[in-house]
Amino acid sequence: MNWDALGAISELTAALAFLVSFLFVGHQLRQNREMERASNQREILNQARGFFSLTRSDLRILVAVSECMRDYATANQEKKHIFNMWVVDYMLLVEQAWYMRRDGYINTASYDGFENLCLAMFATEGGQAVWPRLKASWGRDASEHFEKRLLESGADSPKLYDLLPYL
Repeated sequence: MNWDALGAISELTAALAFLVSFLFVGHQLRQNREMERASNQREILNQARGFFSLTRSDLRILVAVSECMRDYATANQEKKHIFNMWVVDYMLLVEQAWYMRRDGYINTASYDGFENLCLAMFATEGGQAVWPRLKASWGRDASEHFEKRLLESGADSPKLYDLLPYL
């Protein structure tokens, strides 16, 4: 075997080693993305669990939310404030979920749950009263998406208090 042949074999071996390491790095990146996606999904679901526990752990919040959902116009200032902040808190979670789904960081099924509950919230009388003012607090693309979804669902959309009767 001459030096030229040995050099060619060495170059081929190096190229194969590079290819194998390149494929390994690609596999590691995909695996890391899946782990990050699972972590993000767990975190946002825990945030949602914490959000919904507010009405379970504070009777004043439960009463304010329940009354404002059904009859926002006659609620007092304190109850309206509690309801508005409760809605804004959930809107921020949903906006985060919307962008995470768009960017592939949570799965569509989890996101659909967030969106459906948000639409059910805005279908209530209280939700209809606050949506026109609060929609500007979202990113324009998320706000436009929900505006379109609300128009599509119309009066037939379930209300949050129908889905969660304790509200």
